[in-house]
Parts: sequence; structure tokens; C-alpha cells
Amino acid sequence: MEHILTETTVIRSLERADLERAGEVLFGAFTTNAVSRGYAPALRSVQEGVSWAWALLRHEPAERLVAVQEDRVVGICCLTPRGLLGGIGPVAVDPECQGRGIGRKLLQAVLHKAGGCSSIRLFQEAFNPASFSLYYGEGFSSVADLLDLRADRGSRKRCEPCGQVSKATAADLNEIHAYDAPRSGADRRPDLGYLQQWGSIFIHRAEEKITGYLACLPGAASVQFGPLVADGEEEACRLFRHAADAYADRPVQTRVMSRDRELVHALREAGFTLTCIDLLMVRGSWRPGRSIEAFGRFPEGA
Repeated sequence: MEHILTETTVIRSLERADLERAGEVLFGAFTTNAVSRGYAPALRSVQEGVSWAWALLRHEPAERLVAVQEDRVVGICCLTPRGLLGGIGPVAVDPECQGRGIGRKLLQAVLHKAGGCSSIRLFQEAFNPASFSLYYGEGFSSVADLLDLRADRGSRKRCEPCGQVSKATAADLNEIHAYDAPRSGADRRPDLGYLQQWGSIFIHRAEEKITGYLACLPGAASVQFGPLVADGEEEACRLFRHAADAYADRPVQTRVMSRDRELVHALREAGFTLTCIDLLMVRGSWRPGRSIEAFGRFPEGA
């Protein structure tokens, strides 16, 4: 196992014995920063953080690094290569240890492992100037505004299922990949397999051809909607409505691009509310395409 010694901080791979502590770090980092600025926390319990850490360990393609001081995990950062496009996240440091350069050391260690990726992207909470400064200083630029939307089960309207939408099986994954890759610029085959195994993928078809898909991943406290790729906002709206009906008894969350106003309006009409604004940041030449895209928190990143 590779160990990188930096002053009193050791950067090493995430291990099973780290999961409880890694979950505490994820909860503390994403809750403290949000609450201190008056935003709803991304995680509502330590158990959500632990569940996230377990998912990171199970998701085999990812590089999962932790920062350790005095035998105690104080930070975590992950990389998931998707062909030439890599994704970084989550990046989290124990609030008591922030401001000491630990996040930068983790990020640089992950970037060192991303040599096969021509572009790397991550999600940045726009209310957090410290993380923006970190990412910008490492060569990332903002390429899109994202809206974090959430709908609790008691606050959203009943959505009707769509006859053009069906639930994917393992036999559909190659067709979904063939649709997704030229539109997203990513090789999501490991992600799609994971999402189909542990959650659901819904497909929108027109004349037997895929015109969109939406993956849904149940978590400890909510269901993540995303990734989504669709030819247009109408197809995206149908997919979201169908998924909302399928998970009518669970709170749901997603991230959509602010440019897709028709989709945002439809989701808000269905009872979704804005909880946070994020920036999609990229180091490299990748930029969002013309297709409609939305993102979940995992495995796309924090």
C-alpha cells in the first residue's frame, strides 16, 4: 500500500477500519460549513456519512485517499476515472483540522494519480470561498452553475408514471453506455453497473431508441436522482416524474444545471425546493454539452 508522508500527515488509501471515522469526517465537514452559513446540511446524520464511506469503499474504480494524523483520519478525497474524464469528490476535512493545508495535500495527491485523465471535474459548494480558492489555485475553473434540489415526501405533488419510461435491467447497460458516452464525454460503465445493482436506472425511449436515462440510488436518508442525460428537457421531465412516482415514499435529491429552466420549473412545480447552489468546476478542456444533464451526490462526487 502506498503511503505519502507530508510533515505530520500521512496520505494513504481508505481501509475498512476507517469507515466509521471517515463517516464522521464527511458529516462534520459537509454539515458544519453549511450550517455556519445558514444553508441546509447535505448530510443530516453521522450514519449518512458512514453509509457514504461504505459506498466509496464498494465502488471499486475509485482512488480513495485519507489523511491521517496521529493514527486518526482527518480528511478524505476520492478520484473516479471515467475514461479521459475524471471526477474528484468528496473532498472533506475534519472542521477542527481545516486551515492547515490538509485539503490541498489530499487534492494534490489525488491529482497525481489522475495522469490518464485529460480533464477532471468536481462540484464546489458556492457558499464556501475557501474550497473555491483551493480548487481555483489547482487549475480548476467554473463551467456551470448547479442547483441542489430536494423534495421531502410530504411536500411534493403526486407524479404520474410515463409510458415511454421503463426500468433498465443489466441487459440494457451496454445500450445505455452507448447513448451516454458521446453525450457526457465519460465512460460511466462501472457507475452504471453499480447504480443498476444497488438502485434503479430508468430509460426513456422514442421509436425504440433511448432518448434519455436517469439513475436513482437509495441512501440512508434520501434517494439520489442522477446522473441523468436526456436529449431534451421534455424527456428529462418525464424521467424525473416517473422516478418521483417510483420513490413516492422517500425524500429525494438531485443537482440540475441552472441553464435548464424548463426542467427546473417543472421540478419546483412538483415540490422540489432549492437547498444550495454549486459550481461545476473543471481542470482541462471538457465542457458540458448540449444534452440535458443532472447529477447525484454519489458516485459523481460531493
